[in-house]
Amino acid sequence: MIRQRPSASPQERRRRYIWGIVRSAAFLAALIGVGLLIRRPAPLRVLSVTPARALDDLYQAVEPTDVFSPQDAFFVSVELQGYRPDMTLTARWRYEGEVITETELETADSGSGYAGFALRREALLWPAGEYSVEIVYQGRVLGEAAFRVTE
Repeated sequence: MIRQRPSASPQERRRRYIWGIVRSAAFLAALIGVGLLIRRPAPLRVLSVTPARALDDLYQAVEPTDVFSPQDAFFVSVELQGYRPDMTLTARWRYEGEVITETELETADSGSGYAGFALRREALLWPAGEYSVEIVYQGRVLGEAAFRVTE
């Protein structure tokens, strides 16, 4: 014999209806949260910063060095992970601890790979001393390398 459940009162039906909506809204919010986590791009990481005398076509270091001559141009190969063109990545160049200039990375490429920065002196020679380059994103230094100029 099948027993029938007595019919619920209007208040009981209303309470069940409201709890059904609350559960559905919570479930939907959880799905949206998971979707945002899954779609969130990987954070930008700098895996290496390598000073060199030149860069190849893929921006990898050719003849890596940490010693330059006063007439040399400075090249830096930066290995990136999670880069997107909407990110502003900057190389902050220093001499004896003081900022001498900043150069921005300009590329339409994205993802992981190498990027290159260069600093050239037009007329004068670089003074001998300690130099460094910091790779900066949103005010944070993500990588750096030190080098020097000797006579």
